[in-house]
Amino acid sequence: MEAGVWDDQAFAEWVEEAVGDGESLDREAVKIVRRAVRRAQRMQRYWDGRADGPEDWRMRVDETLGSAGWRPGLDLAEWGMVADPDPVLFEDMADRFRAVNFAPIGMTYEEWIQE
Repeated sequence: MEAGVWDDQAFAEWVEEAVGDGESLDREAVKIVRRAVRRAQRMQRYWDGRADGPEDWRMRVDETLGSAGWRPGLDLAEWGMVADPDPVLFEDMADRFRAVNFAPIGMTYEEWIQE
């Protein structure tokens, strides 16, 4: 999709389609996803038509946005852990924490649940 086409209207239509079965999304989750979409738009505009750069999209995130590119994913994982803690989600959150903060999360799933 063209970066310029993915505007607020396209996002609203996507959200409506994603929760078309009558569920509602938590406002905080929508805010986090909106932030992720905006960063994805910035990346798309930056790399559009460029043949140079790394093949791996993760490296392109790092080159374009640095750790800020991974922040919405961490925020969403943290939101999910508050809403419905899960050991698999905790591992995902720990990976994202490391990508954003350049350090391990420093606790286990059991310790996180106790806090």
